[in-house]
Amino acid sequence: MAECVSCRLIHRRNEGDAPAWDNIYRSDFWDVVHAYNTSYLGWLALVARRHFEALDAMNFAEAVDLGALIREVSLALKRHTGCQKTYVMQFAESADHPHVHFHIVPRMPEQAPDDIAYRVMRQLGVPLTERCEESEMNALALAIRGELESMRQ
Repeated sequence: MAECVSCRLIHRRNEGDAPAWDNIYRSDFWDVVHAYNTSYLGWLALVARRHFEALDAMNFAEAVDLGALIREVSLALKRHTGCQKTYVMQFAESADHPHVHFHIVPRMPEQAPDDIAYRVMRQLGVPLTERCEESEMNALALAIRGELESMRQ
């Protein structure tokens, strides 16, 4: 699907052309990446490695791996960001991102009241000047990659 941004990014990862933040960890079914357009360091996404646009299209193996990966990514985020917990969201509603992916967002102790629960979504799609620094995303990505590789041995 040429117009699907997620599919293009998966292809880039397959080719080995992705920065650390866009290639944190790859299971057989899911890619773990840092959101590229957020102001929140640690806003990760679990992206299905094959294109499907609704949860009912997920196969059993993808579902099993997803459940374990949500837990493991949440543990890694807690360890490396100090978050209290993580939010998990899935929409796949954007015209250029219809591909199923799950947002895993750290809920920080000092998080602004305006960014709690569903309101955190206002921190996605922010202007370039408000986005996380790529160097910070890469550093966190490498730490989380090590953690996930250790958990999944």
